[in-house]
Amino acid sequence: MNPFFETYQDLKYLLNRNYRKKSALDFVTNHYSLNAFERNFFGRCVFSDDHLEVVNKKITDLTKDFKTKSIVIDGFNVLITLESLIEGVAIFCEDNVIRDLKYQKGYKLTEKSEETLEIILKTMLSLNLNNFDVYFDEQTSKSGEISKITRNLMEKYSISGEVILSKKVDFELKQYEFVATSDFHIIKNVTGFLDIPEIVSKNYNFDVKNFLEIIKKGKLEF
Repeated sequence: MNPFFETYQDLKYLLNRNYRKKSALDFVTNHYSLNAFERNFFGRCVFSDDHLEVVNKKITDLTKDFKTKSIVIDGFNVLITLESLIEGVAIFCEDNVIRDLKYQKGYKLTEKSEETLEIILKTMLSLNLNNFDVYFDEQTSKSGEISKITRNLMEKYSISGEVILSKKVDFELKQYEFVATSDFHIIKNVTGFLDIPEIVSKNYNFDVKNFLEIIKKGKLEF
């Protein structure tokens, strides 16, 4: 028996019947005696069919003209996911969105932070997007330092837009048409979303594991 496949089937069954995700996840992962990292994997990567349908409709066609659209970056969401991608601990989830598996709270400022932010901004510019805002959660550690670095980089690359510290980031992001994020609670409330880490993975030829490959193997290897 492959416990990962069994976990996936059972969790999917419950989610498709509108069970709350936390309750379903706790029940199924406890039943198969999965550890915290494995539980996080299933929580981040498995979704109901309704979720998949919404995400599929919201993924943005980057060939369209966005010059008149309101665009924003979910700062810490994209930054942490991209850092995870570079470190090899990000994954293509069931909805084809890349998410991190670092299971961290807060943010740790490192020598790589500025380099990663620069990749994010360069990726936006490569899409001919040079007018957008970036939001960071004011209550997250190092938000002030990260905001300052981002402002300096936006000035360096002549990017229009604001870097904003907010205590209600999710609410603010939902006021825009298009958001760069992997957060479903935001995605379902906006016109469309950009998966910057997915674009970076193609541009830089990063090898990203697919959740289905892990399900078939029956073990997490990072």
